[in-house]
Amino acid sequence: MRQRRTVGFEEEFLLLDVGGVPVPAVDAVITWMRTNLGPDESIRFKPELQRVQIESVSLVHTAMETLRSDLRAARGMLATAGRDCKLFVLPIGYAPVCGTPYCGGTEDSRYARIHSRYRKMAQTYTACGAHVHIGVDGADQAVAVVNHLRPWLPTLIAVGANSPFHDGHDSGYSSWRIAELSRFPGSGLPPFARSADDYEDRVATLVESGVLIDGHMSFWLARPSDVYPTVEVRAADTAATVDDAVLQAVLTRGLVQTAIRKLEAGIEGPRIDEQVGAAAVWSAARHGLTGPAVDPVEEVQVPAVRMLGNLIEWIADELDEAGDTAVAKQLLTALEQRGTGAARQRIAARLGLKELLGSFRLMNSPSAYEFPSSS
Repeated sequence: MRQRRTVGFEEEFLLLDVGGVPVPAVDAVITWMRTNLGPDESIRFKPELQRVQIESVSLVHTAMETLRSDLRAARGMLATAGRDCKLFVLPIGYAPVCGTPYCGGTEDSRYARIHSRYRKMAQTYTACGAHVHIGVDGADQAVAVVNHLRPWLPTLIAVGANSPFHDGHDSGYSSWRIAELSRFPGSGLPPFARSADDYEDRVATLVESGVLIDGHMSFWLARPSDVYPTVEVRAADTAATVDDAVLQAVLTRGLVQTAIRKLEAGIEGPRIDEQVGAAAVWSAARHGLTGPAVDPVEEVQVPAVRMLGNLIEWIADELDEAGDTAVAKQLLTALEQRGTGAARQRIAARLGLKELLGSFRLMNSPSAYEFPSSS
């Protein structure tokens, strides 16, 4: 068996009051963390672009079972902090109800520059995503892996869609977060790059053009991390449940390991027409898994569930190599039975926003879908 690629996970959460309105309470939650948790735990929680958000950062894992335990523990800490601070800390991709037009950025000077550069687009942006980090061997490999990931990023969006509501109404999208994200420059599928130097040149051009703040910033759905020796995939909304989050990790690691196997065989990632790629991203955000998708390689419309099936077939060998096949099957069966986070939100919201907020507490109770006993 090959050595498993490492996996890390970053999750962004929204801070809401009892009415579901975003509240700029991140300072209170961070203070609670520092007061009630040891330094090794509290350092894993940090502010984000908006004061209505908080981010948790996992440890580095090789086994999905330990990643799952890590994510569950972090969510438990956030839930307790939220209770004591008299607010909800919700795993949701976009605020279902808008607050004030300006949510207030953090004191970090870089975030202040982002707010200044993008103005209302940043000031009203309350999106929360799941960021999966998979270990790779160097910058050139990272860029080449991202090239291979490009056709599959829309399917990861569809699987991880968890933001159907905006401004108190059903947006008609499964991932309103992706719709909002598309307003920013440098969003969507990452560009095909020939090398790490080529990738860096592309980023530098955008910075010099004035549309990105610095070289650490892009809105692409996957990129070589500039902090860790990883590929960072940011296609999915923040997951409604820990199991949904782990499914993203399983699929993403399978895709990265498959890409590395292809590269070892001398196979480059496919070139994709940029407009067709953008159409695939939009279709995934609009329909999730319940409607049509766009195959960006074949350039045809197909059912979204077929694209998911194609993805599973594409990574099947690497799931076996990593010992993730049983976990993947169980989580995919649960997804088929329960639907995406967006689908579950819509069901819960039939009885009103209060029931929607309550549904997240139920979703994150101890799961009935436990891992099978496997390595």
